[in-house]
Amino acid sequence: MMLLSTILLWVLVVVLFAVFFLLSMWVWASFKAPVPFIPVPESILPNIYKALDVKEGSVVYDLGCGDARVLIYGARRVPEASYIGIENNPFSVLFARVAVWWQMRTGKKNVQIIKKDFFTEDLSKATHIFTYLYPNIMDDLLQKFEKELAPGTRLVSIAFRFTQKPAIAEIDLERRSYQRAHKIYIYEF
Repeated sequence: MMLLSTILLWVLVVVLFAVFFLLSMWVWASFKAPVPFIPVPESILPNIYKALDVKEGSVVYDLGCGDARVLIYGARRVPEASYIGIENNPFSVLFARVAVWWQMRTGKKNVQIIKKDFFTEDLSKATHIFTYLYPNIMDDLLQKFEKELAPGTRLVSIAFRFTQKPAIAEIDLERRSYQRAHKIYIYEF
């Protein structure tokens, strides 16, 4: 009995240490990130994919993919496409990779999470891009998009738009004022 309680105590200590370590990593990464992790509401995922209009053979990038829920949702709806999440926050990368593994363990392995800075990553293979980034970040990326993206690349942004490029369409999600993500902005490059 004494041996069992000692083992359980050590297991508890290891689990608490792991939780503390992961929490510390998340806090550290959040302080240095230009955009905090704010998850996309699951209720608007169908609207996002309707706006993205992903087809077989598409290459979908999610810039600042967070927990990868947008990518996982798409991979289940259109498994013939490829999905790439670019995330710089190590905690989010770890969480996204675990979420992808868990959600896609019985399906096609078409979701990849890359730990890089989307400002320096080559986006020329993208046919579709999803963003949920602050307006200043969107504007900082505009020149990169115009230089790297192939003609016809579709970009969908939740809540924030470019100030120097008009959207080809806007979708009002008719959400209450206290809810996040009121509009979808659709761009074509």
